[in-house]
Amino acid sequence: MDFEKLMKGAKGRKKGQAVMEYLITYGLALFVILIVLAILVAVVLPQLKAPESCQFTQPGFSCSTKQHVIVSNSNNGNVVTAIIQLDNQQSQDINVRGVLCTSDVPGNVNANTFSTDMAYVITPTTPNMNAGASAGMTLPCVDANGNVVILNPGSTFKGTIAVEYNYANEPTGQTIPARVAVATISGTAQAG
Repeated sequence: MDFEKLMKGAKGRKKGQAVMEYLITYGLALFVILIVLAILVAVVLPQLKAPESCQFTQPGFSCSTKQHVIVSNSNNGNVVTAIIQLDNQQSQDINVRGVLCTSDVPGNVNANTFSTDMAYVITPTTPNMNAGASAGMTLPCVDANGNVVILNPGSTFKGTIAVEYNYANEPTGQTIPARVAVATISGTAQAG
């Protein structure tokens, strides 16, 4: 009888040992996988950047033929500045009244935005742009309340570039409302 009890106990221990070996083997495998994933997240995620884009919602303008740059200048309190190239891809000449960079969404930007944020509207040195011409611009970016945008280098910026313009062939001497073209701009602020 004692021999039978010993044999039953040994079988139970073998089953228990097999279960423990199974749990330890697969537990270690899962632990190694979790460590590898943690390393990937810690190393790869900070290196991923927001996609660089500058795209007008309506035809006739472009700011994507030359890569734009978003700069966060630490010497100037980390104020965000957009450096873009504005391309007139319309079939006619235009007079640019002003260009504005804002962190506001495109749907909130209109002709009234230019009057409220007038201190940050940039007028090109040569406001007349022939059809097919380009102009480089450096624009300080403001928020929806007209305050300058402050970001640390490496932070993601998403906002709107707005161009207020008229066609050059429109009659002079009349009050013609300005047209506004908007573009979404996004990217990672570079140290400047």
